Amino acid sequence: MDPSNPADIRKAMGSLTGISGEFKYNEPMGRHTSLRIGGEASVFVEINDWDSMQNLCVTVNEFSIPLMIIGGGSNILFSDSGFYGVVASTKRVGNIDEMTGAKESEECIMFYADAGASLQRLVSMSKKRGLPGLEGLVGVPGTVGGAVFGNAGAFGYEIKDVIVSVTVVDRKGALKTIERDTLDFGYRDSGIGEGMFITGVVFRLRRGDVDAVSSLMDGFMNKKRDTQPVGEFSAGCVFRNPEGMFAGKLIEDAGCKGMRVGDIEVSRKHANFFVNRGNGSAKDFMNLKEEVASRVKVRFGVDLESEIKIVG
Repeated sequence: MDPSNPADIRKAMGSLTGISGEFKYNEPMGRHTSLRIGGEASVFVEINDWDSMQNLCVTVNEFSIPLMIIGGGSNILFSDSGFYGVVASTKRVGNIDEMTGAKESEECIMFYADAGASLQRLVSMSKKRGLPGLEGLVGVPGTVGGAVFGNAGAFGYEIKDVIVSVTVVDRKGALKTIERDTLDFGYRDSGIGEGMFITGVVFRLRRGDVDAVSSLMDGFMNKKRDTQPVGEFSAGCVFRNPEGMFAGKLIEDAGCKGMRVGDIEVSRKHANFFVNRGNGSAKDFMNLKEEVASRVKVRFGVDLESEIKIVG
């Protein structure tokens, strides 16, 4: 079998057993990403449970088939030529459950969340119950798994601060639980290797005041609506913030706000967001990204690093 041949990949996947989910072939990834951009994946599957994910990992490892796991499809750009391999979505596996009888239950509440659970569902739940710790993540798109893998954060909050442990599956299908203290969290990084896929996360949230938590979240959300292209087709921040600086300000001061290549435009609200105005392509996005980075380098001598994952 040739793992670079889409037909061979589909043939190998046709012999699968023990996988519950919906399979699609030659599936455009623009249907599954927040940018609405991306060529076809040889195989796309929405898994129904974690046993299926383990069995999928075993199969792709056996045949050396490239595997990509996605949740909400934010912070990712698939190439126009697509992905020769299997893309698995976790969005169907999205439970969030309170862990009754957990340690420190008088002061804190612990929750288990599947990787495919909506991050905003978890945030909304914490708002309704007055559980501080996630206020700054209000409005952040995507799933719990993606947020943890990239250590999502905003307004001085990071998701790492409320994590107890993370369960992952490797490419051979083996499950492993990793305690929070053993993970090397950094800026937009969990320290979890590329060959590991998150299946679930345990969170500890303190008990607090409903009005205080709600007020903070409402304030952060209003600020986001005023300063970011909320509701538009984007993948989130394009570049990481250099130490002590803000990428958006560097891009704006370099005169790039509103710059456009094809249907991809540097947002006029926040220069570190690129928005798809309708029919943008990955090529347009990459050309604009390179031009913006070049202008910032020339103007300020700063090398901007990508925050968006480029696939294919």
